[in-house]
Amino acid sequence: MPHGIEPLARAVRVGNRAWPLSRFSGGIREIKEAGVTLTWEGEQSSALDQTSIAVSRKIAAIRTRDEAGNDIAHDVMFAFAFHAFWPDGVWMIEN
Repeated sequence: MPHGIEPLARAVRVGNRAWPLSRFSGGIREIKEAGVTLTWEGEQSSALDQTSIAVSRKIAAIRTRDEAGNDIAHDVMFAFAFHAFWPDGVWMIEN
């Protein structure tokens, strides 16, 4: 995995770019880069954690918008999946 990102770390994909969710640590609730605004909207239960979603662990709920403020499509996925399906994709790593 590039940049030392853990394969099971979650990332937000918009087009061919991915932002590791670790970028939202330390109280950061919004990231504006590459014409995209990603906003931490709280948490939701993971559908991939347990057989019953009621007892699943919580994961980030992210909203993505374009420069005009319109919602845009995104995926919250495991880092290994982004790396596998978008091998030439761009990791938006904190500078």
